[in-house]
Amino acid sequence: MTVALPGFEHDALFYRDDAEFTCRVGGFVRAGVAGGEVVAVALPRPRLDQLRDALGGDATTVTWLDMAEIGANPARIIDVWTTTLRASLAAGRPLRGVGEPAYVGRRPAELVECTLHERLLGRAFGDGPAWRLVCPYDEQHLPPEVIAGARRTHAGPGTDAEHRAAFAAPLPPPSGAVLRGEFSAVDVPAVRRTVRHWAASLHLPADGVEALELASAELAANSVRHGGGSGSVAMWTEDGAAVLEFTDPGTIDEPLTGRLRPAAEDDGGHGLYLVNQLCDLVQLRSSPTGTTVRVLTWL
Repeated sequence: MTVALPGFEHDALFYRDDAEFTCRVGGFVRAGVAGGEVVAVALPRPRLDQLRDALGGDATTVTWLDMAEIGANPARIIDVWTTTLRASLAAGRPLRGVGEPAYVGRRPAELVECTLHERLLGRAFGDGPAWRLVCPYDEQHLPPEVIAGARRTHAGPGTDAEHRAAFAAPLPPPSGAVLRGEFSAVDVPAVRRTVRHWAASLHLPADGVEALELASAELAANSVRHGGGSGSVAMWTEDGAAVLEFTDPGTIDEPLTGRLRPAAEDDGGHGLYLVNQLCDLVQLRSSPTGTTVRVLTWL
């Protein structure tokens, strides 16, 4: 039997061990399968395999997604759920999802972006079709600040002010030596070349060098186009990552920018969406004082 839902339901599920995880998440999934819902589960391994094995025959009707792949950069996850929801609506069946973005083993910067992602889910889906999403959290092993953030971001869809405040929160300053430069429109090709040489000097693989080079071209062009004609670039290494950061005085009004695939006819959003697909981690912040885009590639 399919039951009509009142709207987007976004809940955290806190667990302390494997048995509790399997029992509670498995029960949620089985209920969706029994109700004829579209069920999609995005978990890291080995959690993914653990749950699939526990479900037995019920697992065959579930869509299984490896969160370490589809959500390696948390800014990509909302687009995956958007596509999954669109498919369930086309099938005429409600969607029930499980997503564990903040899993044990994530780097600290990734966990920060997971909290922002969780906050922005309410913005992305709060006014749309009804569906359920449960987000498991390992409260035994995740840092206390991550658990506290999960309790806040799952207390409700959040207000526009809360979404904007999270989007405007400053990033921590870099540690260690930083290469800095200013640029205008005529300097964009030079920025691209400089980033390529810097990335190559770090002995990144060829695809990592290319990703940073393409990201730098997109971000420099964005600063020129939307940031008043100029911007600044900084490069450094930190915590096992090559870090590239662009700042400019422009502002981004929509916190979801870059997280959803833009339509071909859209005027903006293509560059930031591409950067999110190219780079291991993207941290985008914007406030009335300006915009910062920090991209990380793991060394």
